[in-house]
Amino acid sequence: MCDLEALQMVQYSVLYVDDEPALLEIGTAFLERTGALTIETAPSGREALVRLGERTCDAVIADYRMPEMDGIELLKEVRQHFGDIPFILFTGRGREEVVVEALNCGADGYVQKGGDPRSQFAELEHRVVQAVERRRAVRALRDSEERYRALFEGANDPIFIFEEDRFVDCNEKALDTFRCTREFLIGKSPWELSSPVQPDGLPALASAVEKIQAAYAGQPQFFEWRIAAPSGKRYDVEMSASRLDVKGPRQLQAIVRDVTDRKRTQAALIAANRKMHLLSSITRHDILNQLTVLQGYLEFARDRTTDPVLLGYLDRQQQALGFINRQIVFTQDYQDLGVRAPEYQDLRECVTRAAEGLGLRGLTLVTEAEGFETYADPMLEKAFYNLFENAVRYAGPAPTVGVHCQRRERSLVIVVEDDGPGIPAGEKDKIFIRGFGKNTGLGLFLVREILSITGIAIQETGEPGVGARFEILVPEGGWQVGGAATGV
Repeated sequence: MCDLEALQMVQYSVLYVDDEPALLEIGTAFLERTGALTIETAPSGREALVRLGERTCDAVIADYRMPEMDGIELLKEVRQHFGDIPFILFTGRGREEVVVEALNCGADGYVQKGGDPRSQFAELEHRVVQAVERRRAVRALRDSEERYRALFEGANDPIFIFEEDRFVDCNEKALDTFRCTREFLIGKSPWELSSPVQPDGLPALASAVEKIQAAYAGQPQFFEWRIAAPSGKRYDVEMSASRLDVKGPRQLQAIVRDVTDRKRTQAALIAANRKMHLLSSITRHDILNQLTVLQGYLEFARDRTTDPVLLGYLDRQQQALGFINRQIVFTQDYQDLGVRAPEYQDLRECVTRAAEGLGLRGLTLVTEAEGFETYADPMLEKAFYNLFENAVRYAGPAPTVGVHCQRRERSLVIVVEDDGPGIPAGEKDKIFIRGFGKNTGLGLFLVREILSITGIAIQETGEPGVGARFEILVPEGGWQVGGAATGV
């Protein structure tokens, strides 16, 4: 026998009870012929109960007519002490009333004695195997239901079960969270416990029906929702709804996560950020006004002296004012970073707008990025602007800048390169550090900060003397072509 056949053969242990030794011997021989059953025998009902108390078996076959304890009495004892173990009654012909009583007492089946032994015991074997497998299936289903119920009740999130469009069940967490009773909840529709207008802008009824129908159609739903609890309290929640593949009426399972506190915290942070932005804008405006005043007084002082020493001091003050002005402009850019949610942006359009923002300044732009979209902070255009401005500043009076895309495994690489002198090998890792460089030292630092918001990395890989080459690595799931997600 090959290993596969051995694995496929399942043996069931059977206790065969009969007061006639010859029948036990013949029955054992026939029942063990296929190898599906292993037989242990008992000459009486009393002995059978002793054997069952000593060891487990998968099924019991019992004759009806036996002294002291007949098959029906044995069946009742087995059901009382050993539960739902499969029990097959092996009885003589013409005992229909016995069969009816046995079935009423919980027998799993019966086989009438008589006729060809081969076919008779083959039928008995079939009944035993069928009863054992049915019992195991029922137990497996019951165990599965118990495990599901344990998970259902033990879940840390509220869970609701729908039939059609009404609640038919929920876990204790749902009752605790929304402070209502099961009697109040069961039978209601979700829109009866919802705010009139939902986050998607639709009335609760229309929005709920749309999502329920989609979930029943096999499309799992994940969405934000507003619940109006019986207490009058409003809850912001995230909800997932999916179809349950069960027999009987159509059912949905909805798992709810209360995000009310998170929403409040987010709203408070947004309000605080707005106040900070307002304060920063006012402060920046006042500082720029004072810088303008200082600039004017410097010009007055320059007009009133020809002393080369004083003029040198004034030049240094002018440089300091210029540096302060650039720092103030940078704070405005950095203040806007991460304020708005990231979004997919057309790469070619973004690059073109960035170049136009420079007023050309002799820049020749060669773009090969048609159709690519990148998920990034709305300030992505500013990142390209700073890279182009860097090229104009260091690559000569009329630099050529190329932008093209390469697929690298499941990621996208955006290459920005120019024909300038390039970056010295010892500075490639330093140029993104705040304050490094001959100018403000803020441009490339800001580029890296903008990109990193959505997990985009940047590195300089150019060859000194040939030109700068910046590789922008967009991770899997952060880019798409023509509106279709790619690399996910």
